[in-house]
Amino acid sequence: MIKFKTETFIFSLFLLFILFFSNVHISAQERSSNTVFLKESVEFLASDSLKGRFPGTVEDSLAAYYIAAKMEEIGLVPLIGDSFVIPFNLTLYRHSMSDSYVKINNRELIVDKDYSISPLSPTLHLKGQISLDTSIAYAKDKIILIRSPKDSINFKITPLIEKGFSAVLFYDETSFVPYTNLKGSQSAIPIIMISTKYANYLTKNISLLCEINSNTQPVLARTYNIAGVTPSKKGKYIMAGAHYDHLGMGGKDSGSMEPDSNKIHPGADDNASGVSAILEIGRLLNLDLNEINNQKSYGYDIAISAFGAEERGLVGSSILADSLMKLNRLPTLMINLDMVGRLKDNKLQAGGAGTFHGADSLLAESNKRDGFDLIITREGMGPSDHSSFYSKKVPVLYFTTGVHKQYHTSADNISFINFEGLKSVTDYVVSIVKSVNSSSFTPLYNYVEQQVSSHDKSNLKVTLGLIPDFTYEKGDGFKIGPVAQGRPAYNAGLKEGDLIIMIGSKKINNIYDYMASLAYFKKDQKIQIVIIREQTELIKVVNL
Repeated sequence: MIKFKTETFIFSLFLLFILFFSNVHISAQERSSNTVFLKESVEFLASDSLKGRFPGTVEDSLAAYYIAAKMEEIGLVPLIGDSFVIPFNLTLYRHSMSDSYVKINNRELIVDKDYSISPLSPTLHLKGQISLDTSIAYAKDKIILIRSPKDSINFKITPLIEKGFSAVLFYDETSFVPYTNLKGSQSAIPIIMISTKYANYLTKNISLLCEINSNTQPVLARTYNIAGVTPSKKGKYIMAGAHYDHLGMGGKDSGSMEPDSNKIHPGADDNASGVSAILEIGRLLNLDLNEINNQKSYGYDIAISAFGAEERGLVGSSILADSLMKLNRLPTLMINLDMVGRLKDNKLQAGGAGTFHGADSLLAESNKRDGFDLIITREGMGPSDHSSFYSKKVPVLYFTTGVHKQYHTSADNISFINFEGLKSVTDYVVSIVKSVNSSSFTPLYNYVEQQVSSHDKSNLKVTLGLIPDFTYEKGDGFKIGPVAQGRPAYNAGLKEGDLIIMIGSKKINNIYDYMASLAYFKKDQKIQIVIIREQTELIKVVNL
């Protein structure tokens, strides 16, 4: 049974009640110092009460409704539909259910002592004879026993599947640590870790009968994108966006730099700082747009978006970009702010300068007042939410004050935030948007090839030139994310959203199968790839 984390609307309503009575002063003070509003938002989002804003939690819901309330306060209207809050579901992790079991010659093993089923295993029941021979040509209905470190077992499954093995038992002589909840692509066959003690017994008693009942299920959570736009209905708009989620209490599967800790990760810089900046950008630009003498000079509305589940793989921004593309309402320019609260020595990183014509002069002209020491990069792809829009051929800019020692730790708190620096970054982005509007400038999309270091190139055999869709975990294929122009996948007509199910004669169930299959091919070979696109099976020939 698929489980959902409970969303508590009572808390959200309570929050709105608090906001109504605590922030009625805003309209009267809306032209006061920007730092007042910037600090207010960072303090709330990075407070201990929000426990790190992990997707799917009550605290995540509170953060989303707080941001929505702020958007309404500054005079915006919903970007999509009639609500600022746009919910979506994601898989938090998979886990093994209590009715799973492993039996050897009808003797049931003890869970977490003799064996542990990987949560990435499929749900099925099977029986088979245990084999130690990985070289046999035909292994139908056999279960292989191998030795392997736990952290590399997923990469060893594909060739065993190709030989016909129906399940894998493995042991690690150094340790036996039972599986807990896991996030990742589902395997095509069960993966079961057994204790070294039991492995020794099996190697001395070959050809035993093994029965496996694997019942693994995803645990889903509801989280949100929050998006608003200025109400003048000009049609075209510029978007300023920032992700609002963070790592919760940390832990091994969270991305924390303190994997063994169980402390609140406040995420003040990452990315309460970015959210506070876009809220202030929205407030200032909406005020400016409402001035009578500016209404005609503004060619674009201003949208601001707070994305959910960025730390889980750009999930929220990918979903919002997909939705806007289907509605034919993608922004003319997307500006992403991710970690902009730690300005030091006036150094600001500005990415995306190659993604549209005129970006360099725009960045330079708007920088005349603040005089940032700009560190400019040209690419439109990267590990943040602007990538979701650039892959849809939207020009992007990306701002950050950089990574620091407190990144993804419990120490990323408000005491380190440089609010005067955050104000400067906010004003700089406002200046950029005003400059685009006042000059009737239309950012025209430009493709920038991703740079690959010489070290990386030396380790590559063949690549298709695409990025996986890391959010796809069904185990029935490899879903394609953004595709690089001029590379083999693009030249063969593969597109973002295609599901690869075969490469050559090899069945593809997940990212591990995809990576393993490419090891069989060489540069300049032609390979046949079977994909599913909009429920239709297609064959593409790719020249590597």
